[in-house]
Amino acid sequence: MSQDNPINTVFKLQRRTLQQSQQALEQSIEFQKRLNEAITSGMEGQSGAQQRSVEVMQSAMESYLDAIESNVPGSEDGVAQIREAMEEQFSAVEEGQAEAQEMAQEGLEEYENLSEQYLDALGEQMEMLHEAHEDMEAQTQEFLDDTEERLEAMQEEANEQVQEQIERIQDQMADLRSQVSDE
Repeated sequence: MSQDNPINTVFKLQRRTLQQSQQALEQSIEFQKRLNEAITSGMEGQSGAQQRSVEVMQSAMESYLDAIESNVPGSEDGVAQIREAMEEQFSAVEEGQAEAQEMAQEGLEEYENLSEQYLDALGEQMEMLHEAHEDMEAQTQEFLDDTEERLEAMQEEANEQVQEQIERIQDQMADLRSQVSDE
């Protein structure tokens, strides 16, 4: 049978559809990875800006407390307590920012790792599906070839039987003619 028959065409279209679906999924995940990289980059920039903002605010508060301490007699103990509380608060803010940044980074890295694992598994499954699809095509083609050969053989056999019957009838007709002409 020809390789350009309708069955082969259907199988080719199915394979092409599977390949295009896989490519679309891979492109979608690749887009998500690029988006995550952009988000990570943006978060790093934002984290730096937040850190500078906290530092400016802390410096301004220290300058303010220095001014109070130098202009208000006897305020040293109160200002020292405020400084201590302020330093604790700024340290807590910095730690919170660092933890949030680290958690976000870990989450994005975990997502990327899971995406890679998913793509690897998908690739393996698509390869197995492709192989199974090719096997099914080969089996279908073999079945069609066998069926076509059997039909041709049956047709030849039927033609031979018909020819034999025609020859028998012709022989019987010849016998009948010879009997009629002998009489």
